[in-house]
Amino acid sequence: MKRTFVVGALLTSLLVLGACQKTETTVTTRSQLSGIKKDSSTSITNSSSKEMRTSSSQSSVVKESTEVETDVKSIAQKQFVGKIFLISPMLYDGEDASQAMEENKAPQNLIHDGASTVRFTNETTAHIELAGTYRPDYDTQYTLTENQLSIGQHTIPYTVKNGVLTFDTWTTDMDGHTVTWGITSASDSTETTSSTSSVDTKNLTSEQFKQWVGAVLDQQFSMGRPSFSYKLSVENHEGYAYVRVDDSEKQVDTIDMFRINSSGQLEEQDLTHGYPATYKVVSSQFMDTSAVKETNN
Repeated sequence: MKRTFVVGALLTSLLVLGACQKTETTVTTRSQLSGIKKDSSTSITNSSSKEMRTSSSQSSVVKESTEVETDVKSIAQKQFVGKIFLISPMLYDGEDASQAMEENKAPQNLIHDGASTVRFTNETTAHIELAGTYRPDYDTQYTLTENQLSIGQHTIPYTVKNGVLTFDTWTTDMDGHTVTWGITSASDSTETTSSTSSVDTKNLTSEQFKQWVGAVLDQQFSMGRPSFSYKLSVENHEGYAYVRVDDSEKQVDTIDMFRINSSGQLEEQDLTHGYPATYKVVSSQFMDTSAVKETNN
């Protein structure tokens, strides 16, 4: 009986010891699992945080880039909106464009169809006045990026350095020839009136004389005179400076004549009573066309 008791006690001890080991193992396993879950959660949190920081960084770069582009465009627009600029050819196949024009090396429509005065009315619209051959003035849309201005047939590069806008030259192909263009800032309307009124019309340059005649012709065209592609040439006869007006595309007789009289006024040939021609004053102030009337020439 005693032996039976001892054996029973031994079996009971073994059972209790096994239960304790199982409990310890269960606790240990749960603790390990808890640690794994915690580490996994921490890893996911850190990964998520890293992704958010990366996303935030990329967003910051995009925002900064957009702000820089907007700032450059804003600076550029502030310096040309409301102002007048002249777009004109500078070089023709590497030669001076105006000289090539005079020597008939360049297409006759180079100046007429290319040169234009542009007033940037607002942030999207520009008013165009074509030089030479008469065409009605017109408004057109333009677009602006952080490094170029696109208007009509021209894509004009520009830079902004230290807050100052500078237009660069650009090239186009015209009838198989390379033409280099430039854009220069002109005065606003108030300054233009002031500068033109101070010009001594008794001592005009050839270019000023032709500009004045061109302004009168354009005004006449707007009043109903048939338009044509014209060529202007300066001559001197009997103490007067003349500008002869010829059709640059057709072989016809001289179409019109202008001259500067001794008082510095611009006069136009009058054939109302036939030959010999007389002359009548059409403008008394440089580039002023307010007194120009429709002509019968």
